[in-house]
Amino acid sequence: MIHNKKQLTQLLAMVLLLNAATNVSAENSKEEDFSFDKIVVTAQRMETKELDTPASTTVITAQELKDTGAINVFDALDHTIGVNSFSYGTGGGEYGAMLSRVMIRGLDKGTLVLVNGAPVNLMNYNTMRVIPVEAVERVEIVKGSNAVLYGAEAMGGVVNIITKKATGDNSGSISSTYGNYYKDNSLLVNGKDFMFFYKKEFSAEVDEHSRIFTKDSTTGAKTDKINLGKGNNESMFLNLNLSDELSLNYSYSNAESTYNRWSGKTATQPYSLSKSIYYDKRSNVNLVYDNKEAAFKSVLAYNSINLKGGGAATTDYDMYSINFDNQKTWWLRDGKDSLIAGLTLQREHNGRNYSSANFDRDSYALYGSYSREMSDKFTVTLGLREHIVKANEYDASQNIMLPQLQTLYKINDNTSWYTNIGKSFEMPATSSPFTKNVSTAIKLKPQEGWTYETGLKRINGNEAFKVALFAMNIDNKFAWVKENTVIPGGDKNLSVQINRDKFRNKGIEMEYSKKLNESWQYNLGASFSDPESKTGTGDWAQDAAKLQLSTGVTYTEKKLLTNLDFFYAGKREFAYYTMNGSTASAANYDHRLGNRIDLDATVRYKATDSDVITLSGYNLLDRDNPVSNTEYWSTPLNYRLTYTHNF
Repeated sequence: MIHNKKQLTQLLAMVLLLNAATNVSAENSKEEDFSFDKIVVTAQRMETKELDTPASTTVITAQELKDTGAINVFDALDHTIGVNSFSYGTGGGEYGAMLSRVMIRGLDKGTLVLVNGAPVNLMNYNTMRVIPVEAVERVEIVKGSNAVLYGAEAMGGVVNIITKKATGDNSGSISSTYGNYYKDNSLLVNGKDFMFFYKKEFSAEVDEHSRIFTKDSTTGAKTDKINLGKGNNESMFLNLNLSDELSLNYSYSNAESTYNRWSGKTATQPYSLSKSIYYDKRSNVNLVYDNKEAAFKSVLAYNSINLKGGGAATTDYDMYSINFDNQKTWWLRDGKDSLIAGLTLQREHNGRNYSSANFDRDSYALYGSYSREMSDKFTVTLGLREHIVKANEYDASQNIMLPQLQTLYKINDNTSWYTNIGKSFEMPATSSPFTKNVSTAIKLKPQEGWTYETGLKRINGNEAFKVALFAMNIDNKFAWVKENTVIPGGDKNLSVQINRDKFRNKGIEMEYSKKLNESWQYNLGASFSDPESKTGTGDWAQDAAKLQLSTGVTYTEKKLLTNLDFFYAGKREFAYYTMNGSTASAANYDHRLGNRIDLDATVRYKATDSDVITLSGYNLLDRDNPVSNTEYWSTPLNYRLTYTHNF
């Protein structure tokens, strides 16, 4: 819905620019071609083509990121079938504990995010903001349990962000973006053995960013109104090739954002403003040793978040994780079979600077995966992980055995059928022990369960079709509730983590891509599922959207590229709040989340070999799309015009 003349003018201007761009003639060559049968490394910890991978996989290349106008990894995942990805603010903005997230197949707190194969999840949240999209070589999404190879939190699936390396020549670019809600300036420099990227971002105020509860239906009193204030973010990425086998990658971001809440207690009282300011510093360092001749790879990674609040905010967290992973591959029976074995060591830290409370969790694991070629067409993979979490002052020790069975049958050169069955688990958030009385009154268990999946892939030249059937059954699902509901005398305003009973989901996912000719390409996707969890009353309740649809079309002609993407999420769950602003429960649910309908477009014009102009429009239908169950909306109709000069 278009709310005013200014937005109407902006939309008309975008339509005119899009129309003008489609009539541009040019002389340069086409965009680089790519294969539908892409290389995947995440699913089996070694390079395999998608057709030969016994799992549901999606690969988003750097070129595809550029084509869709994504400015962060959340944007890149946003329209992926089977995935719900969102950030609260424009450009991936976050506000204290309002952290962005990725959920695969409806399971919150069940997606593991990796950077170059090393986990970056903190406090059960999958942080990705620290990696600028310009530094991403590709993003690999593997759905289903992957706990054998990657450990805790890989329940719904794994997202692996693989960063770029230096190109080996002296080159670079400068870029500037202007939009009605977002602006940035960036610099990229490439040398023989290094790559450096720097970006400064600015986000504008977004008014009415959530459903506004103007009055309590019973008392007539005013309730809260939310507004996202201005923000900025400074980020950088550095890649150093120290040798042919050894590389260092460093990412850093420093963001400041404001969050405004107006509250009223009576029908006649003016709103009172409560303003919060959040300071968010993040860093990620990984040292990667990859000796392909010896088939040995080692990754040492450090990931940290420092969150501080000002004004009405009291947030003050220091969190980090250290991960050391080593893997070795052996090829057996003249290369027909493979054995991968590895060792992982990890430390997680969560601290609060306003108290002496600090919490560390140490774990280690041994894992192995053996693939045996039973015949020319049939391969079986058996995996096993022994994952040990050491006891500490809050957690009991955990010794968890995780098995996995995968099969792949090559029907012909273009078609394969696979199965993937695996057990997975996730430890409670490292922040949970800090809440009052939790460590003595509530003993949290890991959430754990099984995923069953079978699928068919057909990839033949200019088209690809993938379908997957899956079922998930998870015990001890994590949930957040008010402390007074589980502990006598507890704080009614304090949220604590507990174990619910179960989560389950079953469904079907379908994706089809077609390259019609050198200019036209399109994709279609659909997901039908039934995600639900047990509530505090023991009843089953819907947990996420049941229906997802997506479609996209790309047109490339000489100097011009145009891309149009559509995404729909429907049959959604009940909202977290009732219409009058009180916390919803099975007894007083009064509405479901509205359908989410996104329409985005990008036009890129290569004016010269060195100069590129990109125009992107988002939420072109200007809908109040709820992106979370608390009914925060996606950014209204917005555009971004980018100029890039390559040198």
